[in-house]
Amino acid sequence: MATSANQKDFEQIVLTYQRDIVNFHYRFTGNRFEAEDLAQETFIKAYKKIHTLKEPEKLKSWLFHIARNSAVDFFRKNRNRAIPVDHDVLASLASMDAPNYEKLVEETNMSKEIKNCVNLLEADEKLLINLLYYHDFSYKQIAKMLNINQNTLKSRLRRARMSLLDIIRNKGLAEEFASLI
Repeated sequence: MATSANQKDFEQIVLTYQRDIVNFHYRFTGNRFEAEDLAQETFIKAYKKIHTLKEPEKLKSWLFHIARNSAVDFFRKNRNRAIPVDHDVLASLASMDAPNYEKLVEETNMSKEIKNCVNLLEADEKLLINLLYYHDFSYKQIAKMLNINQNTLKSRLRRARMSLLDIIRNKGLAEEFASLI
């Protein structure tokens, strides 16, 4: 049975990492409610296994490892489902009051196109791109999370980047993204 102090400590962990974990799942599901459910599942698993964490300074990597496994399980169960659009996010974008609306729209469209391209990657490639570019994990952290060596990771990332570049080219977006590539 968990003590009150342990529960308070874990509540702080949830408060600290909840947004990151929800965002991680959102990038895979495209749906805020599913992302929140997966985040809740991640934290429940973490709470039950917190005693297995040997190095507290690696808490973030450990949590994302659990989140990754939750996402993999989710997609195994839902292989053929279409990813819905989160209409709340679209509505909030439409109601934003920005001083340079044209620039915001251009950046938003480019960001959406990049996300759409990333979503077309194979699940393992998408995972690598998300961990590296959207969650700012280091090569070392990702390699440890995935239980692979860094050279294998670099090789897989190179293939993922090449796949992403092929998708961008096939969609005719290479010129639009030339400054990013």
